[in-house]
Amino acid sequence: MHTINFKKLAKTSLRKKALLTAEAGYEAINIKKSIFERIKINNGVLEINYYDNEKPAEILINLKDYKRVFLIGVGKGSALASAYLAKVLGEKFTKGIALDVKELQTINYKLQTFIGTHPLPSKKNIAATEKIVKLLKDSSEKDLVIFFICGGGSALLCGFEEEMKGGQKIFKELTAKGADILELNTIRKHLSGVKGGNLAKIAYPATILSLIVSDVIGNNLSMVASGPTVLDNTSKSDAEKILRKYNLQPTADNLKLTETPKDKKFFRNVKNVLFMSNYDAVNAMAKKAKELGLKPKIISLTLKGEAKNIFSRLAKNLKSGEAVLGGGETTVILNQKSKIKNQKSGIGGRNQEAALAALMRLTTLSSGQATNHAFFGTGNQPRFLRDRQPTTNNFVFLSLASDGNDNNTGAAGAIGDYLTLKNAKNLKLNPKQFLENHDSFNFFRKTGDLVFADKKGFNVADFMIISKE
Repeated sequence: MHTINFKKLAKTSLRKKALLTAEAGYEAINIKKSIFERIKINNGVLEINYYDNEKPAEILINLKDYKRVFLIGVGKGSALASAYLAKVLGEKFTKGIALDVKELQTINYKLQTFIGTHPLPSKKNIAATEKIVKLLKDSSEKDLVIFFICGGGSALLCGFEEEMKGGQKIFKELTAKGADILELNTIRKHLSGVKGGNLAKIAYPATILSLIVSDVIGNNLSMVASGPTVLDNTSKSDAEKILRKYNLQPTADNLKLTETPKDKKFFRNVKNVLFMSNYDAVNAMAKKAKELGLKPKIISLTLKGEAKNIFSRLAKNLKSGEAVLGGGETTVILNQKSKIKNQKSGIGGRNQEAALAALMRLTTLSSGQATNHAFFGTGNQPRFLRDRQPTTNNFVFLSLASDGNDNNTGAAGAIGDYLTLKNAKNLKLNPKQFLENHDSFNFFRKTGDLVFADKKGFNVADFMIISKE
């Protein structure tokens, strides 16, 4: 059974291999599989297996030492993860709350689930966060609180209306200007009474175990969901500097910044664990690529920068028979106006934009020219489509969102190769115009190269593949 729309897309041998490699990544981060394989109870002892600096590690917690066991889930996939963890805990589980972006089908009467909004916080998020805070305030030093913290938690976890309005403003303005997630979450922490270590402070002196699923490049745990249980190493002045960098002023823009908790006593009983990251997905992809007869080559798990430039880095020195893999999170700097007459700015996500930009560079890869070569003419169609058929039929590339939803388009990303170029020519589509208009979704929708994935996995940022026969 495939986890992506394999049959529709697997039109060539190289495509099949790339798509099967991608599926291995999705299977490795499947929430149900991950929980039941990595978390068990033996003789009242909770056993949690994970990777510490890419090496196997284990945590053992004697549940008999605690009066009550609470679960708190925050972020994309946290509700499902909390529900499966509740099954593992069985009668040891006392009560829990999960705040996610979609409804939970698995029912557990002890686990309350709330649906919030993302990427912009709303009053729904505030109402659910108030429930979480109330439960944590009820905990004591005799209790164990297990958190599942996942990407998306920065928007979902929202303590009050001023934070909501500030979060909405900075997300809209900073993402349009190309701010990365570290900059964005630094400000979010200092607008909040629940992020940046504040939930640990609220739950003190209870024992906290945070199982963190990282969607942040570099896996800085204090940045995942803006680190609600992690001692924050940023300051209010750091947030102010970032705002000024993007021409915002705290006072003038009505952004009320506060300092995050710095007293280490609130974190003495806290254990923060990197439960899963893009290492799990990309490592599984490398193993699958090798099984398929390709030579896997992991370039980086911390790829960042503008989406339209990312495949130039991956394709550098690419050799026949290789599958170059990477993970990370890129950004898209929006044009102020549409480049297409009488049309608003388009629809797309960073993964689809990365694939569309790679498509524009496809002919230069086979000829060994620099990947930033401008090969578009002045007509309505790119020069290489007007003058000749593409000769680069030995390349394929994919860029995919691990949670299966690239910028809320419903698609995980896109696949591109010479077939895409051929379809573009037949349909008289100009990739350059679609790229300038950030309309990658509609370009790949028309060529039939959108990738759709089951949304049953953890959000561990994005992963990319480029391969050459």
